[in-house]
Amino acid sequence: MTSAVQFEKVSKHFNNVRAVDDVDLTINDGEFFAMLGPSGSGKTTCLRLIAGFERPTSGEISVLGEPVKNVPPYRRNVNTVFQDYALFPHLSVAENVSYALKIKKIDKTIRRTETENLLDMVRLQGYGDRKPSELSGGQRQRVALARALISKPKVLLLDEPLGALDLKLREEMQEELKSLQRTLGITFVFVTHDQGEAFSMADRLAVFNEGRVAQLGTPEDIYYRPKNAFVASFVGTSNVLSKNLLNSLGIEGFAASLRPEDINIDSENGIAARLISKSFLGSATRLSLEINKERLTALVDYAQGQHLKENDEVRVSWKSSALHMMQPAP
Repeated sequence: MTSAVQFEKVSKHFNNVRAVDDVDLTINDGEFFAMLGPSGSGKTTCLRLIAGFERPTSGEISVLGEPVKNVPPYRRNVNTVFQDYALFPHLSVAENVSYALKIKKIDKTIRRTETENLLDMVRLQGYGDRKPSELSGGQRQRVALARALISKPKVLLLDEPLGALDLKLREEMQEELKSLQRTLGITFVFVTHDQGEAFSMADRLAVFNEGRVAQLGTPEDIYYRPKNAFVASFVGTSNVLSKNLLNSLGIEGFAASLRPEDINIDSENGIAARLISKSFLGSATRLSLEINKERLTALVDYAQGQHLKENDEVRVSWKSSALHMMQPAP
């Protein structure tokens, strides 16, 4: 499979800070790829390295098979959508979108046609004469997308573009971004600290921690088969069973992850536990349990949890296949 972006032993240091530390990474052509991680994990720096806004301290980055170490940002076949949109407030929507073509001195008729086509694609027909201040957050985000796409980049970089939107609008934009990427067939590289965003859109994702890729894989792989405790705890809500707890249950291993939805309340069999607290979540109930002095979270349906009270003694069970053994973090 052809690679759109490739990192080979890439590091980026800011004085004594290793923002990116010896990263190997391949992003396939035409895929929706997410970089996921907490603040300071290196994901945004990697995006800036692809864009050319930063230069690696060591290692090599290739875009579409060509090394880009000495290629300035404006000559790379990539474009970036920023979290704050970075629209020109004094220009109309159409002028913002067509700006890159104007700089290239493209004929006005072609600029108008291309702009109208892109505004149609992002569902902003008839908004060309408005100013950014007259638009909602979601509409400004679509303008920023159209402006980034008008130069026909092979790779579109998105730097937490949904962070300023409210929950409902963010979910709508997630669907729209994925649909747009499928329609265009170009590579999207999406940076986020929100695992829900990454999981809902990405074909594959890299989980970053302390400048390194902690795990690379599909959303399903990373959710159900985390490599270490960091990935298990960062991606969704997961119980990390310690070596001591595993040993007390007769299981050998360093640590294991167990998703809350895989824990069942069993009135007769299973492992003894004490209910610390419970939270009503509508159709489900979240239980905080204590087993051998360690806390676990269970997510059960409303019927299972409605009659339980704090300090109740319960028994819990799970399928052996739900327990995923992990290794120490590198």
